[in-house]
Amino acid sequence: MQNNLTTGIELQLRKGPDHSGNSLPSAKDAKKSLNKYSLLLAPGILGGLLAYVVYPPLDQAPLVIFGLCILFLPMVLQFRSLLRKRLNEDVRGLRKAYVYSSIVLAMLALLLFLNGWLDRSPRSVVKTILIQKKFSRGRGGTQYILTVSSWRPGRSIEDFYVGPRAFKRATVGKAVIVELHPGYFGLPWSGNISPE
Repeated sequence: MQNNLTTGIELQLRKGPDHSGNSLPSAKDAKKSLNKYSLLLAPGILGGLLAYVVYPPLDQAPLVIFGLCILFLPMVLQFRSLLRKRLNEDVRGLRKAYVYSSIVLAMLALLLFLNGWLDRSPRSVVKTILIQKKFSRGRGGTQYILTVSSWRPGRSIEDFYVGPRAFKRATVGKAVIVELHPGYFGLPWSGNISPE
């Protein structure tokens, strides 16, 4: 009977230790780990989309730009590490970037949702004129947009996403009634958009 001396012994080849003395994961393991960490962004993205649909903020552009910057920050850092061929060395910092980005996205989604949900202030109604109506088709379906003249100082137009029924009823040059809410945290949002 032969006795195999290597039975039960596994040899793992890894790159040398990092500056803190810990062994580094392989590039393949680092990619798998970061793919899992990127899933942490999903709740913030989905929550933000839900809040955006249910309580659409009037000033959408700054919030959308901020959210996209937070969303893409860890991905840009990961791409930079890939280009520099330092992914396995940067994996810990990249994990932190994904965690922090997911927390900020979730907090932004929660802020938008609570801003509308907790808002008990009396609504106001503005009557404005429809300047343009347009639609765009994409993967998510058809989006219907009504462009109206703005009632706010420093702005000339306002864009509102509406359903197909309101879009069909709207006529360029005619009045549109916009329901406005001040928002619990002072972020104004729009309610019903009704063409006359």
